[in-house]
Formats: sequence, structure tokens, C-alpha cells
Amino acid sequence: MAKHSNILTRLMFILFLIALMAPLVRFRFNHHFKEKELKGAVTRSERPAFNFSGWFNEDYQQGMETYLNQNFGFRNSLVRLHNQLSFWLFNKTNARDVIIGSENYLFELNYIRAYYGQDFIGDSLIAERVHRLKTVQDTLNANGKLLVVAFAPGKGQFYPEYIPDHLKSEFSRTNYQAWKDAGEKAGLEILDFNTWFLQMKNNSEFPLYPKTGIHWSQYGVDLVIDSLTGFIENRTGLDLPDYIITERFLSTDYQEPDTDLEDGMNLIFPINDEPLAYSKIKINAEGKTKLRLMVISDSFYWPLFNKGISSSIFSEGEFWYYNQVIYNSYSNVSVPVSSVDHRKAIFSKDVVILIVTDANLPEFPWDFDNLAYAAISSDYEILQAEREARIRGYSEAILNSPEWSDDVRKKAVKNNITFEEQLRLDAIYMLENEGN
Repeated sequence: MAKHSNILTRLMFILFLIALMAPLVRFRFNHHFKEKELKGAVTRSERPAFNFSGWFNEDYQQGMETYLNQNFGFRNSLVRLHNQLSFWLFNKTNARDVIIGSENYLFELNYIRAYYGQDFIGDSLIAERVHRLKTVQDTLNANGKLLVVAFAPGKGQFYPEYIPDHLKSEFSRTNYQAWKDAGEKAGLEILDFNTWFLQMKNNSEFPLYPKTGIHWSQYGVDLVIDSLTGFIENRTGLDLPDYIITERFLSTDYQEPDTDLEDGMNLIFPINDEPLAYSKIKINAEGKTKLRLMVISDSFYWPLFNKGISSSIFSEGEFWYYNQVIYNSYSNVSVPVSSVDHRKAIFSKDVVILIVTDANLPEFPWDFDNLAYAAISSDYEILQAEREARIRGYSEAILNSPEWSDDVRKKAVKNNITFEEQLRLDAIYMLENEGN
């Protein structure tokens, strides 16, 4: 009996040593192993370079500690195991603001708050924003251009039956209701995909909103593109390129972003096993008119942008993401909104679309109303000239500082842009952060 006990003790000790050494071996031979990357907002620190200054002020030690904590062997697998056990045992997610609802439907907290009106900012503020957008819309219409506001569906509104009991609340006035009321009263062009999706919910052939994603499904995106182009054709009287579905198929090999919330949970085993509808498409542009497009949107435009409609159905398409960064269909380079001539950018387009889901309505339209209102002002050229003069002033200050200039050169290399481009971006940053 004692002999068997000694063997078991030794075996457990060997297994303990293997478990203890495995991460170290994995870290030492990292380039020989391929481990599935974590998804979501994951940051990785670089291994710090050794120098005596960093050693004596302990920056090197702190940097190395952070690096090792984020890069030890089997870290990704152990994180996934931890997350999986939290989900199985405690119905808990370690992903920020992700809520597990009934039947494992996933939400983000701000979509639930928006559904119950807990984030309402007030009718007067929304009316001011609507007024400015209506003024911009009228100016663009007078120049033969179109501006439209589109409301994307919100998951709290689409799946309220799956909201967990502890987050259910009394209803109050919502930003969505206030925007619709003020917009319709002012005559603002509105496309309400939220109401449309709710009307189709019980009769749709395929899911319009995925179980473990926060955006409309790829099938829903196909419907939105068809509706959007039809709306623009109706308003302009022009014949746009046709978005043609050549094949529809069901698959559990999900495409982005249909499981984006689940992906961010970084589990071992999938939650969702419901097939979703996907399509193969072609564009018929022969003899059609391609209008120049600008879209100011939250992340709900990414699925449309990634389908290529900014260049296949429209031309010179620009995506002003949260009115902060411009992604375009004709270049791989993104630029800050603050770095372009706003009047020139807006008036160079034929169609301007603003897209937002209800969870983002408190900040919508992300100051685009003020930006566009200023751009159509008769004083714009004077204000722009003053702004450019101040940008030149900051640029000269940077150039007159060797240390500052060297820092800008390093950032230009890192961002893969020219020194002059980075110089202007830094000067604009200084201008916009005066007094901070």
C-alpha cells in the first residue's frame, strides 16, 4: 500500500512539475507554437529595451513585468479556459459591458438602457441638433444633393423578451422617440430601419439580428442595401447599380460581425449554433448612375462598407466613422476628419447619409451637425483661413524644436505617412486641444 502511495505521490509531483514548466517552455519556443489569438479589445505590450536609466528608475522592471504577464506560455488558452468556466459555472462574462440574457442571447448594456429610456438626453437638445441638420439638408437640396438620417435597429428593442430580469425597468421617453418626433416635425429625411426590422421580425425567412452579435445580420444587411438604394433612386429619380443576390445559403461558419459579442467573450466552446443566412452577390452597373457618397455612422455601417457598396454601387465613397476618422473606398489610407476641408468634402458628394443605432443616440450626430452647419456658413472661408493660419503657427513651432520634430518624424515612420502629413496632424491636434 505504501509502495503504491509513493508511486502516486511521485506521479503527482511529476505532473505538477510539467504543469509548472509548460508555460515556460511554451514561452521559450513561442515561434514554434500557434495559439488562437484573443479577440476584442486586447492590448499587447512590447518587450522593453534594456537601458541603465530604465533600470534605475524601475521603468524597465515594470515594463518587463507587464510584458511577461501578457505573453507567458499558453496565456490565450488559459484565458479562454477561465472565461469558459465563468460562463458555465456562474453565467458570467468577463467581456466589458456584455450582458447574458435569457437563452444565452447576448446584449451590450447601453442597448438595454436605450430601450428603457435610461439614457434620455432631453427633447430640447435633440431639437437643436435636428434643426441644424435640417438646415444643412435644405442647403444640400438646393444644390441638388441629398441628406438622410437612418435609424439602425437596436438589440434591446429587437429582442426585449431576452433581456435578463434584473435589468428590466419601467419605460420612459427614449432618444429614439424624440429624434423621430423632432425629425418628422422638422421635415428631416428619415429612413427608419428599426421600425422596419420590428415589422419583419416574426415573418422574416432568416434571422435579421444574430443571437450573439450586436449588429444587424448579414441577411439584414442585404435587405438594408436594397432598401437604401431604392430610397435614393426614388428621391433622385436616378437608376443606381443593381445589388443582385445570386445565391443564398445557411451556414454556422459565421461571418463578421454576426458573433462579435460572443467572439469578445473568448470562450473555448461556441454559444451560438443557429445557422445564419449568407449570400453571394454581383453588381450590375452597366448603364447605371453611381453617385458620390458620404456616410457618417457608428459601427453599423461597417458590414455595408465591407461589402464594397461605397465603390460598387456608389463612387468616391467615404465613411466618416463616428465623425472622427475617414475611411474611403479608393485608398487604404485613413485620415482624421479634422484634417480635411469640411465644406469641400461635403459639397463634393451627391448623397450624405447618417446612420445610428439607438444606443449611440445620446452623442449622435457626433458634432457633425455643428461641423456641417459651419461648413455651409457664409463665414466659412474666413474661419477656415484663420484656422489654417493657426495650424501653420503650430507647425512652425514644431519645426523650431529639434526634439519635437524628431518625435514627429518617428510617428510619421510608425504611421507610414510623410513627415509633412504627420506635422500637419500634430499641429491640428495642438490646435484642437488648446487649453486642455
